[in-house]
Amino acid sequence: MESLLIILCCIYCTVFVVGTTGNLIMVMVTFYCKNLRSICNILIGFCCFCDLLLFTDIIAFMISMFMPITQEFCYFMSIPADFGAFASSACVLAVGIDRLIAVALPARYKTLEHDRFWYLLILIAFPVVYALALLYIGFTQRDPGRIVVCLVPESLGHAYDVFALTSFVINLFVSPIYAYVYMKIKKMGLNSSMKAVFKSLTITVCLVLCGWMATDTVGALSLTLPIDKNVARMMQLYAGVFILSSSSFNAFVYYRISRDYRTAIRAMLRISNATSVSKGSGYRDTTDGARSSTHRRSTITVRTSMHM
Repeated sequence: MESLLIILCCIYCTVFVVGTTGNLIMVMVTFYCKNLRSICNILIGFCCFCDLLLFTDIIAFMISMFMPITQEFCYFMSIPADFGAFASSACVLAVGIDRLIAVALPARYKTLEHDRFWYLLILIAFPVVYALALLYIGFTQRDPGRIVVCLVPESLGHAYDVFALTSFVINLFVSPIYAYVYMKIKKMGLNSSMKAVFKSLTITVCLVLCGWMATDTVGALSLTLPIDKNVARMMQLYAGVFILSSSSFNAFVYYRISRDYRTAIRAMLRISNATSVSKGSGYRDTTDGARSSTHRRSTITVRTSMHM
């Protein structure tokens, strides 16, 4: 068991470095590049910020490995990680709703862009309120007498069961929404930039969903299988690797698939041969394609009249 704990600590340290660095880059590039400040880009940056908070759970885990921690103290120490886990789960749905409105009601979406502050506030309020509600439930179930290994499930008590149930309901809406948006984008023949960003978004969502499913499955097996308590506890500790690992790939996925994010990240990090992001190359909403094509037609008309 000691050797397994050492291996687990090494895995968590690696995931912490990779995940923290990657999600921090995604948050920073959203602020750095003006062309990555569309409503969708800001929501993606917010989701990455929530994932960034989730990785603070590894710090709490490492501390609990070297000193006894009560469940109550673990709760307070894990508030950032718990908030990140809750908000990240709901943030995926918020991004899906935004993309659904953009492709299904492009004219309405254009008007929402003019009041983007309130529109963004409403979309972000859902993950925030959802996370705060679950944190309150966890607060009411603190146990100052029980020593725990500090990870998200242990920090919440029975509130984690509420989170598992509600996140399952949220994911039931996520899959059909993203499937509809994907088919709509494919049918409309939108620009490659939009397709690349949505493809990256879909891949990261699938990774996170698979991560939570694997974590919950292993956790459930550790409680139902007739195995030694130490083995069950070790299974529960290793179960967290799945969700933490899946949340650490955001930057890699967007960098690999989306040219806009790749160019912006290279420019921000001052990587050689990085070209600056032109004003027209950023990720735009569905209405931008029509505006740009109209502008090109008017430009051609002006040039033709000049030659005549």
